[in-house]
Amino acid sequence: MWKGDPRLPPAAMGHNTPRESACLECNRPPRVTPWRNPLTHSAGFHSIASPMVWLGEDMRRTVQHGVKLAGACVLLVAAFVPTCGAQQGAAHAPAGVPRFELPKSGAELRSAALANLYFDATGRRSAVLGWRSGRFEAWIYPIKVLQDFHLEFQTEGALRPTEGDGLVAQVVTRPESTTLVYADPSFTVRETIFAPDDEPAIVLLFDVDTAKPLTIKVLFAPDFQPMWPASFGGQYSYWVNRDKAFALTDATNLPTALVGSPAASAYTQFVGHRLASGETEFDMHVTPGEARASLFPVVMALGMKNLEQAEGVYGRVLRELPALYRARVDDARNFLARTTQIETPDRKWNRAWLWAKLALNAGWVCHPGMGCGMVAGYAPSGASQRPGFDWWFGGDALMNGWALEDYGDLTGAQQALRFLKQHQRGDGKMMHEMTQSVGLVDWFGKYDFAYYHADTTPMYLYALDRYWRRSGNREFLTEFWPSAQKAYAYCLSTLDPDGLMNNTKAGLAAVEVGVLRDKVVKDVYLEGFWLAALNSMHDLATAMGDSQLAADASTRLARAEHSIATQWWNAKSDRLVFGLTASGKQAAFDGSWPAVLLALEPQAIGARKAFKATAAFARPDLATDWGSRWLSNENPLYDSVSYNNGSVWPFISGLVALAQYRNEQPLAGFATWSAIAQLTGIETPGALPEQMTGDRYIPQSRAVPHQLFSSMGVVVPLARGILGLSPDAPRDELTFRPALPAQWPWVRFENVAFGTHLLSGEISQADTEMNLRIEDNLPRPLNVHFSPALPWGARVTRVTVNGIPVAFRQRDSSALSIVSVRFRFERKADVAVDYTGGIAIVPPVPHPQPGARSVQLKILSVEQQIAGNHGVITLTVAGRGGRRYALDAITPLRSVSADGAVVERTAQGIRLGLSFGGSGYVERKIELHF
Repeated sequence: MWKGDPRLPPAAMGHNTPRESACLECNRPPRVTPWRNPLTHSAGFHSIASPMVWLGEDMRRTVQHGVKLAGACVLLVAAFVPTCGAQQGAAHAPAGVPRFELPKSGAELRSAALANLYFDATGRRSAVLGWRSGRFEAWIYPIKVLQDFHLEFQTEGALRPTEGDGLVAQVVTRPESTTLVYADPSFTVRETIFAPDDEPAIVLLFDVDTAKPLTIKVLFAPDFQPMWPASFGGQYSYWVNRDKAFALTDATNLPTALVGSPAASAYTQFVGHRLASGETEFDMHVTPGEARASLFPVVMALGMKNLEQAEGVYGRVLRELPALYRARVDDARNFLARTTQIETPDRKWNRAWLWAKLALNAGWVCHPGMGCGMVAGYAPSGASQRPGFDWWFGGDALMNGWALEDYGDLTGAQQALRFLKQHQRGDGKMMHEMTQSVGLVDWFGKYDFAYYHADTTPMYLYALDRYWRRSGNREFLTEFWPSAQKAYAYCLSTLDPDGLMNNTKAGLAAVEVGVLRDKVVKDVYLEGFWLAALNSMHDLATAMGDSQLAADASTRLARAEHSIATQWWNAKSDRLVFGLTASGKQAAFDGSWPAVLLALEPQAIGARKAFKATAAFARPDLATDWGSRWLSNENPLYDSVSYNNGSVWPFISGLVALAQYRNEQPLAGFATWSAIAQLTGIETPGALPEQMTGDRYIPQSRAVPHQLFSSMGVVVPLARGILGLSPDAPRDELTFRPALPAQWPWVRFENVAFGTHLLSGEISQADTEMNLRIEDNLPRPLNVHFSPALPWGARVTRVTVNGIPVAFRQRDSSALSIVSVRFRFERKADVAVDYTGGIAIVPPVPHPQPGARSVQLKILSVEQQIAGNHGVITLTVAGRGGRRYALDAITPLRSVSADGAVVERTAQGIRLGLSFGGSGYVERKIELHF
């Protein structure tokens, strides 16, 4: 039988206490406390310093049947518990912390407080996930401590409090914190939320500017449930007066959270069985003088062992607040200083790059037993216990690792790989996902989710090779080589005689749900990663001196490439098919899934077929103004709001953009990349959503608003496509294949990680020249292959390196002109490419409006025919019927005419006026003669 809290005297627990007696600990005359209507505020309420009255035998029996109370006198009114603490003296005892400066890391976004849009403040041990109305839920991993946290404000003399939801005027997002600005004619309150990285805690700092005494009412619904799929039972709460905090726990009294403030002046709580549905409140009373001198903290802390552990965290955080905040700022400053910086002439692209890095870096979460890895994304869980994808996903982390390498965080990329290696299955298969409640459930024994995807294992092999190529780290390769061999052996166990992985043996890949699931036994998404894994395994085995395994991988790659080239090509549509059925028939669902193969291993089907297959991504049935549809909208199975067969995913759109750049289609590549980059902040400051609808510029209704690998779609195509960076650190070779959009006169980069080197430089272009300036921080020489895309029809006259003419080669394909030069450099190099003529077409940049359909002009293909000083450039474009478009080109040529368009001279070249009849998207050709 429950015996009450041993720290309370018997009288405080209601035993044999006369109704008219005073509260023993309060030692004041009795009076009845104010009570709130349960239909509105749903709670009793009491000042910490006020006395309490007991209401007789029925209420005492309620106490004896299981309500635990700590450090307080108690009054039960129906199901509600107002509580009085032991504090004596004045009703208001200010307990803010001395005001200290909140330093800034340097990155900042200020956005409007639109109540339906998301915000977060994340750390490695905790997260706040909420809405810009100011309401949020709080997670201290692995437990959801509370939900529906919100504020009310009551100025002295006001009859009723004002809800904070309508007062949020601005949201300020920084990598170290998020600040909500509440503005009223008589006060301004800045609520800064941050998650200390090294403590299981969350901190809210209130900076108050008020003309009158102000009461800040902190309200929330306690939850205290662990992350899906674990659960607790018997949750209840009680007030711990010495901490001025609510304690939330379960029937075991082991995991315990504290939510409170040293500035709390009054509080209320629910009886235990109403914990999850009721509203809990405490107040902080602030005078104008106190506001000038102090900040007012609210701290949430978790101890998984007991209350004392939670109190240790709670007290330590309060004592070290300035240092903890500075640590977050210092971490952010260090991250910004050491990672790659890319600057373009357009601020919105610079912001997209910066915040893509920060959105990805916000995904690190640490578990005391499992280590630190990258979760997949963040979103409020609401009434459930699934906060978006705030647990560890293998495939997401591997793709994010490519981005980490591209923005210079090689340490983080290696840690992401090590975390996955740690959880590799005994047969070599790589983990697909792991909940943060892994320590509370038999995740790897009784649940099927951990390894049910097929693509993670070959993707892991590709990622290992990419890291080896980028870092040249021999110790890394030696450490990971046994894991790579196991992963390779697992993949071999899933092969069919055609040399390709079978989904029915290996698991899911492109499709998880919807009408496309189970329609094929092999899908092109999985096979793209498998071909990349075979190429990677050959490279890794060669580096390790295992010639037998290298030869095996090479032989298997040739067989797999032959199978793809002969069985997966749809000659009617000039596209790769989605997959093969059990009977070996093609499943010709046109979509963006082939982007993996075309971005990573296009040689598998040959240059001509790869070019044609990639060109399909620019067509209006796949290309929207916000990315690439997974499934063509001309397919009968297409559904614009379907998760897998109609939506637009930024991560797969990023692979589409990379495929377009790699297969010499930079105009389409920039259109796709800019469509992705413009999604930055659409739902949450600095981040991209998980997916968009297929027909209209709006996120899917259930999409995760901060999805990490969506930001990969910004980073990787910019680094590997637009800049064309391809490092090979073990061989000290660096390839630059830039394809700058014509409207960028320059792009600058710093801290590009390449082995032990950090590269910085600039690429610039003008009417008759292109220049590369590159600097290296180490004296070790590098071999550089510079191979930029030129304006169509340009003729190279000279190339110099540091002023000395060097040999070069110009290649004119039907689609592109490219110049190639190789040189060896140490410390600095200045490369100048001089050319004559040329027409640089400015790629259209989409500017979608909320709820709108795609309307942007699509450039489907460019072909050139050049004979001496004359040539023809043929553009195939698609535009909406009934619309007019302007297409700009930069050129020094004075005599350019066009068939199919009106030509107008501009200061930089020409402008083509295009109009389209009919309805829907209509195709047409334009010929430019020069």
